[in-house]
Amino acid sequence: MEELIKLIENLKDEIFYRIFQYKIEIAKQKFPDKLKKTIGNGEEQKIYIFKNKILNQETRFNIWRARRKEPKKEIKIETHDPFCNPKENTPVDEIGRLENEYAITASNLAKISPSHSLVIFKKHNKKDLNFIDFYNALNLAIDWFKKQENNIRILIFNYGLRAGASIDHPHFQIFSLTEIPFKIKDFYEKIEKYKEKYNSEYLEDFFNVLNKLNLAKKLSNVKVVINLTPFKDKEIILWDTNFETSIKDIALVLDVYKKFSENFNVFLIETKNRLLGYLVDRGEDVKLNSDIGSLEIYACSVVGFDILEFSKKFIEELEEQVLEFQNLK
Repeated sequence: MEELIKLIENLKDEIFYRIFQYKIEIAKQKFPDKLKKTIGNGEEQKIYIFKNKILNQETRFNIWRARRKEPKKEIKIETHDPFCNPKENTPVDEIGRLENEYAITASNLAKISPSHSLVIFKKHNKKDLNFIDFYNALNLAIDWFKKQENNIRILIFNYGLRAGASIDHPHFQIFSLTEIPFKIKDFYEKIEKYKEKYNSEYLEDFFNVLNKLNLAKKLSNVKVVINLTPFKDKEIILWDTNFETSIKDIALVLDVYKKFSENFNVFLIETKNRLLGYLVDRGEDVKLNSDIGSLEIYACSVVGFDILEFSKKFIEELEEQVLEFQNLK
C-alpha cells in the first residue's frame, strides 16, 4: 500500500482529489510473547481509508486482516448435479432452449422476474472453464437477450458456493427487465450530477486518474478499473457501450480473474447503449466464516489486500492473455 500512497502523493492531480479522499490511521496494541511468536510483529498497523466522494463509498484497507487465522471447513464434493443433464432436469423457456457446443439455456426454476433464465456451461467443473467457454456462453446469452422484448439486460455469475451459487455447476443467470434496478439508477444519477457540476464525464475521469496509478487497463473496447473503494477484495469495474462489442473483452477478464479468486461474483447490466460490470472476490473455498459482516452491510467496506500489488499481477496476466487470443474470430 505504501507504493500506492507514494504514487498518489506524486500525482498531484486535482481530478483525483475531486473524486477521492484518503487518510492513514495508525492502530497500536501490545502482543503477549506467545502471540508474537505465532503471528509476528503486528503491534503497530496502518489502516488506509479511501473514500469516493461522488458515489459515497468508503473502504478501509488493513493488510493484517488477511493474516488472521480463520475457521476452515472440510470441502465436500456434491454428487447431485441437475445441470449435468439439463434437458431432463431443468425447465424450458417460453422461447425454447438455445444451445451451442459449450452451453445450453434453461428457465430458472425460482424466478425473480418473468424473464429470468440460465446459461448452463457444458463443463461440470468451474475450474475447467477457459476463454473459449466464456466467449461462447456469452454469445448464447446475447442470442437469448435478442429474443426478449425488454431492453434492460442483466447477466450475473455466482462463481462458487461462497459467491451464492445454489448449484456448483457453473452457470450464468440472465434477466430481461422493464426497469433499471434502484442501485444502478442511483449510480447513473450521481455520475450525471458530476457531469452537470464539473462539465466532465465521471467514468472518463475515473479511468484516467486510476490509470495514472496503475489501477486501470483499456482493452479492445472495454475499460477495466481495479476499484479504489472496493466493496470487498479485488473488486473490478468495467464498462463499454453494449454486450455485443464487449464479448471478447469480458471473456478475457473472466478467464483471468478466476486465476486470482476461488469464488467471485459477476454483475453485468446493459441499458441504452451503456454496459456496466462488476467483479468481486468472495474468498477461499475452505473458509467457514462469511466475508461480509455488520460493517459491510451498514457502514463501510473492510478489506485485507494490497490493491496495487493485485492490480499489477492482474493487468500483467490480462496483457499476456490478450496476445494469446487477439486473433480469435
